[in-house]
Amino acid sequence: MSRVALPLLIAVGWVFGADAVSAQQVLEIDYSAGRTIIDDPWRAIHWRTAIDRERRVLYLRDWEEPDGVMAFSLDTGEWIRTLMAPEGDGPQELPEGVETMSVAPDGRVYVSGKVRILEFDPQGEYLGHWTPNLAPRMSGAVCDIGGQPAVPTRNGVVRRGGEGSDEAIGENVSVISGDPEDWDKTDEFIDELWRVQRARILCMPHAAFVVTEYGGLQSGGTPSNPVAKPDSLAIFYYGSNREGRLPIPAALAADQALTTGPLLETDNRGHVVLLGVSMPTLIAQEGGFWDMGAVMDPENGCQAVIRNPEKNMMQPRFMGVYQDSAVIGYLYREETMENGQRVITHHNYANRVALHPLRRVSGTPCPGMLTSVN
Repeated sequence: MSRVALPLLIAVGWVFGADAVSAQQVLEIDYSAGRTIIDDPWRAIHWRTAIDRERRVLYLRDWEEPDGVMAFSLDTGEWIRTLMAPEGDGPQELPEGVETMSVAPDGRVYVSGKVRILEFDPQGEYLGHWTPNLAPRMSGAVCDIGGQPAVPTRNGVVRRGGEGSDEAIGENVSVISGDPEDWDKTDEFIDELWRVQRARILCMPHAAFVVTEYGGLQSGGTPSNPVAKPDSLAIFYYGSNREGRLPIPAALAADQALTTGPLLETDNRGHVVLLGVSMPTLIAQEGGFWDMGAVMDPENGCQAVIRNPEKNMMQPRFMGVYQDSAVIGYLYREETMENGQRVITHHNYANRVALHPLRRVSGTPCPGMLTSVN
């Protein structure tokens, strides 16, 4: 492993003790306006998606197509193509199936499993695969940094290098081998392995942001019920040796403390977009839950919380930001009668995706962020 020479910023979410801050502006999703992208009762859309803003393409997983990633037009909602990634041990296969996907700045698409990453060009042609020698990534986290795929590891990031070698990025990076025989069997190591395996990653041209689950076995959690306290991203500026933190807005952090923590996206304007994870357990917390996510400027710390107009709205799922609007997936809602009572069930997949505008409720706009929002 070699350390990258160019200055990079790594934001790693396993630093404890950072204080969440109040949002500098609050935005509401206007569900009364906008437009529908996909509306198909036969769709079963998973909530992890990827957006190619330049080519106006939405990539998503659909349980109706378990062996690939589907691409839809953000303009018309029409199906464009499917990037096939069947489960298996072949070169264009994923040993344990698809976990997630990510779009590179030039339109290439990474389709990731727990151990292998498949690479496709913007037209959907298969280019090759990469299998980093790391512990399995249970979330399949991957992004593009400097034209190459990168994945999170302990205290840093590993990026695909040239001539078969990989590059370790991070001042104190420590790679966890993909061979379980090399693993320490202590509780402390198991805690750290648990966090790293479930890390999420976001890359910008010269930066990688990683958020992991906090807690673990040593904090009273178990592999089936981990303790998660994602209240901040710690930031390390390499090259200048500066360090800092990027706190998650307090209201969102309070909600996400009961979940596995926010997913990471970008608006392609240099801002970090946090996608809150909605769970039925959030309804029981004091005051219910309102906050769907946030947009943060890592350069100046300016933040905008994105929330629902009503509390405990379980059907909408925040998938990202496109053209200064919220991309919302609507979970399939089923009504049945049991013992003479109406029962409403929200399934964990969507059959409709829509764009809804954002409205400013309070606060001062962040420079260059969501510029068309009033």
